[in-house]
Parts: sequence; C-alpha cells; structure tokens
Amino acid sequence: MLKGALVAFGIMLAAIPIPIVHFILIPLGPFIGGFFGGGIAKADKEKIIVFGAIVAGLMALPVLFAFLIWMIFGVQEIMGFQSSIVIIIFALLIPYTWFGTTLGALLSYAIRKNQE
Repeated sequence: MLKGALVAFGIMLAAIPIPIVHFILIPLGPFIGGFFGGGIAKADKEKIIVFGAIVAGLMALPVLFAFLIWMIFGVQEIMGFQSSIVIIIFALLIPYTWFGTTLGALLSYAIRKNQE
C-alpha cells in the first residue's frame, strides 16, 4: 500500500514543475496519482479510503515543512504572498488531495474489478 501511495505522491509532485502540463495536470494530479497508485497498491473497496488518507498524509509533509519554516525563521513572504496565506492554501490542498486520490483509486478499483 505504501508503495502505491508513494507512486501517487510522486506523480503529483512530478507534475508541478512541468510548465506545459502545469495547468492541466495539477488540478487532475491527485486523481491521476490515485488511479495509478491505487492500481499499484491494489487498493480494494476496504482500503481505498485508507489509501487516500496515506497520500494526503504525505501531502501534509510539505505543508508542515512550510509551516515550520514560517515559524522558525519568521518568513513574512513566500513568492510575493503573505506566508500565512500560503500556509492556508497549502493546508487546503490536503483534503483536495485526499478527495482526488480517493476518486482515482476508486475508479482504478472499479476497472480492475470489471476485468476479473
């Protein structure tokens, strides 16, 4: 399960710096990551929610890192925005990631179940 969650997380992070697909894959990144990662993890109907929670927990790591940088070093701006706004936006990405990953894993499970 962890291997699939890491693949899903990696797909989401890999889509960030690619300028051509940035605005296409970033909104769909959690879904695509959940689809492929759920297939690798072979997440069945009992494990899909847990799979999404693991990936969302991995997404919480960069949010915690940004929050610690903000608290320890007192950074007031990140990329020209107030750091508190950036932290809030990052924190909103966690449930978004969970939802998209869970939907992707659910579709992956449905396709695998129909192939059996």
